Amino acid sequence: MNFTTLGRTGLSVSKMGLGCGGHSRLGLATGKDEANAISVVHKALELGVNFLDTAESYKTETAVGKALALAKAPRESVVLSTKLGPKSGENFSTKLEFKERFNGNLARLQTDYVDLLNLHGVTTDEYAYCLSELVPALLELRDEGKIRFLGITEAFGHDPQHAMLGPAVQNDNCWDVVMVGFNVLNQSARERVLAHTQAKYIGTLCMFAVRRVLSNPEALHSLLAELVASGQLPNEALEPGSCQP
Repeated sequence: MNFTTLGRTGLSVSKMGLGCGGHSRLGLATGKDEANAISVVHKALELGVNFLDTAESYKTETAVGKALALAKAPRESVVLSTKLGPKSGENFSTKLEFKERFNGNLARLQTDYVDLLNLHGVTTDEYAYCLSELVPALLELRDEGKIRFLGITEAFGHDPQHAMLGPAVQNDNCWDVVMVGFNVLNQSARERVLAHTQAKYIGTLCMFAVRRVLSNPEALHSLLAELVASGQLPNEALEPGSCQP
């Protein structure tokens, strides 16, 4: 396994991390049980992966916590990342509510701290609130020793041009790590985000790095249909032979 330093955090992380969300969510979203999810985590650790990324909304924190407890690996041997969205339901969480929600993350993960806590899937219209109300909560959690570093992730599916994250990494210095969408189909982050994270030595995690539509014909056709329905592609895109996976 190859390792790298996660920006200014100084953390040594495996270049290939284990994402515990996505379409599979450690298999829990595709009909597999928790025992299988735990085995996936154990296999990743066996292969040398030391970076695990989960989130409140993934519903995989409990499985990750059990896997780490059963593995009996020293806590410091794993770089553990989780996420919390700025809202609970339809409403923004207050600073106190956010901190209380984070205690749930810790309980599910069976740990007393995480290496990285990310504000999750932040949109452009949510960012000002996050900066003014929730970053202070993150800083307090850091001072309490419950988190080590602060991160933010974009809502790439709705914001493929990085309208939130681009300005955030240019203008604000509170983010130790960011997660950005970057892949062969959309490389716009190269100039809009990555140039600035490199200049500021901000740790960078890539989401949507592997595109399911390129290996799954049904997923490709479904995506094309959605794009045609929304007017982003012409009807001809759905004709046989117009696009090969």
